[in-house]
Amino acid sequence: MIDDSEQSSRTQRNLELIVQTGLLLAKHLDLPALVQAATDAGLQLCGAQFGAFFYNVIDARGESYLLYTLSGVDREQFAQFPMPRNTAMFAPTFKGNGIVRSGDITKDPRYGHNAPHYGMPDGHLPVRSYLAVPVIGQLGEVLGGLFYGHEKPDVFERDAEDLVATIAAQAAIAMENFRLREELSRRFQDSETAEQYQRESAKHLSEVAAIVESSDDAILSKDLTGKIMSWNQAASRIFGYSREEIVGSSILRIIPKELHHEEATILAKIRAGERIDHYETVRVTKSGERLDVSLSISPIRDGSGTIVGASKILRDISAKKRSEASLLQAEKIAAAGRMAATIAHEVNNPLEAVINLIYLAKSNAEDAEEVRTFLSAAEGEVARVSHIAKQTLGFYRENDEPSQASLCELARQAIRVYAPKCKDAGICIEEDLNSTRQVVLRKGEIMQVISNLIANAIYAMPTGGTLGVSVRDVDSPNGSGVVLSVKDNGVGIPAEQLSRIFEAFFTTRSTIGTGIGLFVAKQFIEGHRGKIYVESSTDPGSHGTNMSIFLPVGNSNFAGQKSDSTSVD
Repeated sequence: MIDDSEQSSRTQRNLELIVQTGLLLAKHLDLPALVQAATDAGLQLCGAQFGAFFYNVIDARGESYLLYTLSGVDREQFAQFPMPRNTAMFAPTFKGNGIVRSGDITKDPRYGHNAPHYGMPDGHLPVRSYLAVPVIGQLGEVLGGLFYGHEKPDVFERDAEDLVATIAAQAAIAMENFRLREELSRRFQDSETAEQYQRESAKHLSEVAAIVESSDDAILSKDLTGKIMSWNQAASRIFGYSREEIVGSSILRIIPKELHHEEATILAKIRAGERIDHYETVRVTKSGERLDVSLSISPIRDGSGTIVGASKILRDISAKKRSEASLLQAEKIAAAGRMAATIAHEVNNPLEAVINLIYLAKSNAEDAEEVRTFLSAAEGEVARVSHIAKQTLGFYRENDEPSQASLCELARQAIRVYAPKCKDAGICIEEDLNSTRQVVLRKGEIMQVISNLIANAIYAMPTGGTLGVSVRDVDSPNGSGVVLSVKDNGVGIPAEQLSRIFEAFFTTRSTIGTGIGLFVAKQFIEGHRGKIYVESSTDPGSHGTNMSIFLPVGNSNFAGQKSDSTSVD
């Protein structure tokens, strides 16, 4: 049985080996030595008896062929066996579909179905525990695979899988760097330019290795009591604490005081084996400065599979948050301008009527009854202008506190604002507003979202069409809420652009549009713990776009209020 001290030591050694391997791979200029180092490191980290790294090499003619390295066993013991084929057992690795980890590979349903051996060939080393991890490049190319085996069953635990996956990622970067160097060497071979470039490349690689050693991302670990166990140089740089100051201290030291109470919940999640990826939250430095950060956290397990702590990668995203806040503010101003133009158009009609009615009243001054009739009509038009002005102020007046409101009513008001523009453009509006629920929301933000969706739909129908606006209540196992949909039969959005429409500055419009309207809409909806969806087609027979937003009911679901949401440190 491994005690806590021994396990802590082993975890520390594993982390150090991963860092050392990454630096070693970054500096290697020889591919066989590089892959051998990766194979050896994986063997040491996962506790296998033997391992192999099968990898593809592209020669000068651009042709690919398979090579391999071994660790833990002599090469002669594998020399008489053919290279592995794309069978059901090996396919997930060679196709890059995922990691395969088996406590007893001989009992796997994919095992033993392929001729001529129907399993392991005669003379092959016995394999029961099996671990295979694909090595995948940044563009998705499968560069090879790391394979490890042991004659005993149930040797490889989850932590072994995570550790070897880290080595595979490091090896992929190093192999792609090697390919780049080889390609450049072939282009400038036998020339002074090539020699100079190689010197510069070597210098660049050294610089890259130095950057890896002093990563901009903080990397640290803690145990299940919240005590910090490791702390890299980037963490010192970001938070201001040296390794000597912080190691052994509580993680609460870098968590804002108002979030201290959440630590028990955080540790419960870690004990449950949950992983957290790219979670955005706030942390505090030694000087008291608050930082917006993105966290990725994974449980750390000991040799028996018991979770003993957590490893964390932390990135400072304060500048990104400031930029996003500026975009949101800019879009608020732009949205107010667009609405002002629409309101001005609608106000102009009653004002012209008032002018005409006053003229008629003056022209018939001797007929008191006629004058009263004209002035009464003018009074009605002025009241209409007043109503429009009050309605507009109600939409866009800033309100820090969310309140309960009807999404149906907001939709009706937005439709009234845009109805004249639709009429002028030959667009028919179809309403289906059937929700009876109240939603906790900020009216100005949600009105801005609805207005943006309607404006986009109008723009998509330059020759007229049908604009459908619907609101309905929904219930599902994931919760209850209200869905608002804005549908048009316009030109549609090409399939290759759909995944990008919520990106900042991306627009499908050729002459107008900033490309931040839907980006801001997504931020607002997610700030209400909601979702925004899009469906679109450019097919001649069914072209058009349907934008839908889902907002949950209940105060606890509003991101802008104080809630029991959990920090993840």
